[in-house]
Amino acid sequence: MRLVGPWLLMLGLRARSASSGSGPGQVFTSSFPDGTKGAIRLRVASWNVAAVNNNPFEYWITHPNPAYRQLMQDVERFIMEPGENDVPVHEVFSDSMFSQLMDRMRQAGLPELETVERLWQSEYRSRKVVSGFLRDKEIGKKRLASMPDRVTNTIQLHSGRTLLRPTVINCFEGDLSNLDLWFQHWLRFFFDDRADVDGEGAKTVYSLLQPIRRKKYPAVSEEEENASIPLQLVLQGVFDAVLVNLMNTKGGNNWADLRRDICQSLNSKKKDLIRDILTSTYKDADVIFLQEAGNELVQLLRDTYASTHHLVLPGSYSTKRAQNSVMLLRSSLFGVPEEVEVPADGWEDGDLLLVRVRVMGIDISLASFHGDTNGLLTMPMLSQVWKHIPAQEPLVFGMDANTHEHKVEGKAHVLEFEEMYQALGLQASWGKVNPKLYTTFNARTYLQPQLNKAAKSTELAANGDQNPKDFVLCTKHFEVLQTSRDNTGQGHYIEDQVFPTLEFPSDHAAITADLLLQLIAREEL
Repeated sequence: MRLVGPWLLMLGLRARSASSGSGPGQVFTSSFPDGTKGAIRLRVASWNVAAVNNNPFEYWITHPNPAYRQLMQDVERFIMEPGENDVPVHEVFSDSMFSQLMDRMRQAGLPELETVERLWQSEYRSRKVVSGFLRDKEIGKKRLASMPDRVTNTIQLHSGRTLLRPTVINCFEGDLSNLDLWFQHWLRFFFDDRADVDGEGAKTVYSLLQPIRRKKYPAVSEEEENASIPLQLVLQGVFDAVLVNLMNTKGGNNWADLRRDICQSLNSKKKDLIRDILTSTYKDADVIFLQEAGNELVQLLRDTYASTHHLVLPGSYSTKRAQNSVMLLRSSLFGVPEEVEVPADGWEDGDLLLVRVRVMGIDISLASFHGDTNGLLTMPMLSQVWKHIPAQEPLVFGMDANTHEHKVEGKAHVLEFEEMYQALGLQASWGKVNPKLYTTFNARTYLQPQLNKAAKSTELAANGDQNPKDFVLCTKHFEVLQTSRDNTGQGHYIEDQVFPTLEFPSDHAAITADLLLQLIAREEL
């Protein structure tokens, strides 16, 4: 006599929705239904905790202080209808500032400064700060302001610390209460501060900038390409000066305090807040799938769960990207997991983690995944993973699939994803997909470099990212007892609330599935 699969399900159980819980630590408190003796209960949570966002103002958040919304609406009006505030660039980034910057660039030996001075006089000095600069599409296409922001906004040092550019759109802690103070900080940052980003020695910050090539950005002229490094410094200076002036004009004394609160919740204390949510609301979870986990969070989880859970990291764990898929498995239930290597096919190091592990004498597979923004890698990835799962072996998979409610070219459609995973024999914890069962709701503000992606305060739902992106998939060995979504950290979901919030530091909802795997096997005579 030998045992063969599949493992039998306990019949007659129905999935129960739990989109609202009863408080912290109460998500998995429901008792087993009658007749489930001898089954394995797996309490599963999956959460894309999202990489730390360097710009505290980039996305609309739900903030308890009404001054936040007022500030963001004032910024929106400044961008959309600047009126008399649309002054020439040189009234904000003054000729004196430009001269001081030119002196520092000459001392640094940067090339093509005559070209930069000519372009300043002919192209940039007299432009209007909003209509001719912030909203200028050509500057956006040339990446002359957004590229240096990407490189220097928040520099990850080899030591693990960060170096912050003096600007409104990060968590720089220096005094930005007027333009003169800001500019002295700013010059020191680019020309005096040193950054060791690769362990090969400290470099000046300006030396981290790279030329902008016409081959990649055809809007750039030949002379702009040749002068692109000093030109990036000038336009970054203009961009930062406009924002500092804007915030001190519109935000008064409130903006710096609001920024500090957001930075603490979504940046400096984010890992602690995530840890607190996991150890309270999800304290009873047997399996926690996390996506986009950063290095500091991983170390904190290692210390927190050392005595209770296996912390499982992918062999391709990337300390540089610091956006890895990881797992926490209750050690009293699970044996030591063994990673199954799946060759990367477009996704980045650390995005996928697949393991096999024994639970009460049964081998099962567990996986965690974070896909590309448009979700185009999710279905090819799932096909590859499926090839590495032993036939008829139970699988539970927590993922940020990045699927979308509406069918749009170049984006993964949630119903097409459903059709694909069902063809493999998988089921979603939600049951039949409801495209309006959202797990994200975020929208960009006007305080970030890509204004074409900003959403007005009255159009957050229409122009934001409100989509059904997160899933727990499993084979049909499992019965789904209960599911939940959470965008509060308290185990419940508030519809039509943008997030993150000060209490919930991710732009993805945490989701749960209470699963049941029956131990009874069918005998083959």
